[in-house]
Amino acid sequence: MNTKIQQTYQLFAALFTYPSPQLPAQISECHRQLQADHPEAAELINQFQAFANSTSISHLEEIYTSTFDINPVCFPYPGFHLFGENFNRADFLVKLQQRYQEHGFIAPANELADHLSVILQFLSTLNSDAVLAQELIEDCLLPALKKMNEGFKADNPYAGVVRSLLIVLQNIVPTDNQTNGCTPAMMS
Repeated sequence: MNTKIQQTYQLFAALFTYPSPQLPAQISECHRQLQADHPEAAELINQFQAFANSTSISHLEEIYTSTFDINPVCFPYPGFHLFGENFNRADFLVKLQQRYQEHGFIAPANELADHLSVILQFLSTLNSDAVLAQELIEDCLLPALKKMNEGFKADNPYAGVVRSLLIVLQNIVPTDNQTNGCTPAMMS
């Protein structure tokens, strides 16, 4: 029951993970997956692929670290973008971890439950029309990705990856359903 959108979530999860030697193949597969249904998003991934193909893995690692680990505007943690570092984020993390357990999803031990790649991996295990999937996209991912998108410098190669994911998710969720952010209660 692995739909095309679930595969797309898995591919984006890989792109938001610390770069590995498999990254060029993952980018290529993501581009291929997006071409038919999301051509604008595919073009952004194609640009990222051109950059990655001309860059050493060690330089990609440096860019990833300086983008996602050092720059708070681009932290890959939707909970951080929605709640900051306070009790609401802690509550969100606990409830998110509970949802993972309820669905038999085992989050990587080396990442917080609200890391973008972890949430995308989790989404890839849910039916795309599941209420929880829609809530995570509408109420958490879209608002957080919009904030991240605003914080990127135009020349950062990961800016296109964020924009590409934003385009895909906006195409999945009708505009009139999008909200301004999740609350911990949403996860109850």
